[in-house]
Amino acid sequence: MKSLHRAIDLLSAFQTQRELAVEELAKILGWPASSVYRFARVLRTRGFLSYVAENKKYTLGGVLCQLGRASGPDLPALARPALERLAKETGETSFLSLRSGWEARYTACVESPESIRFTAPIGRHFPLYAGASAKVILAFMEEQEMRSYFETVKLKRLGASTIVDKAKLEKALSLIRSRGYDFTQEERHQGAWGLAAPILDAENVAVGSIAITGVRFRPPRKKLPRFISLLKTAAREISEKLQNGRSVEAGKSLRAGG
Repeated sequence: MKSLHRAIDLLSAFQTQRELAVEELAKILGWPASSVYRFARVLRTRGFLSYVAENKKYTLGGVLCQLGRASGPDLPALARPALERLAKETGETSFLSLRSGWEARYTACVESPESIRFTAPIGRHFPLYAGASAKVILAFMEEQEMRSYFETVKLKRLGASTIVDKAKLEKALSLIRSRGYDFTQEERHQGAWGLAAPILDAENVAVGSIAITGVRFRPPRKKLPRFISLLKTAAREISEKLQNGRSVEAGKSLRAGG
């Protein structure tokens, strides 16, 4: 219990300053620098703090903003009409994923009517670096938080096409940011393809993604441009609903200095 109180005290120190170095935190809290470093390292690993390498300071991480957003609109409910429309218009499975720390999780799904189809296991977590539904979230992460992500997370091969080279992944993320969607094949699941677009808050940071996915022997091919248009329209619709709700203000209230 004592450790929990100390972790809360450390996070509370950011109420008056957006960025703090270990030495500054030690002075504010009256702790040894070694204790600050130990707690900050754990909180950073869990996404509660981010580290800014340029000035060697810590700032609040994205998990706190996600917790704030949780008190706002029910995203699965907001996304349901778009998910149903996508599944009907494409004939493939559509699903919503929401960010959870350094991972994302399947949150809602409308399955394809096809007998052979992809099924999203609701509640299952997956890494942010593999698969379209994950990479669009990573691509629209805050810059300094993305640096912390790459310093913390090890890239491991999950599928035949998983990108495990940091430079190649950063290039792929840049492309995603420029076109607003991602299309992948067998990056996370064998025999599956995925097309996804980010769900963005008012600060253009991804809180999740909406995706269409299907099996390898039924690729979208000539349908892809139409699928992209439908998907981006759905993502924009959900993002606008999110931005008009309480979750944006709740997220902002947890940003130090915001």
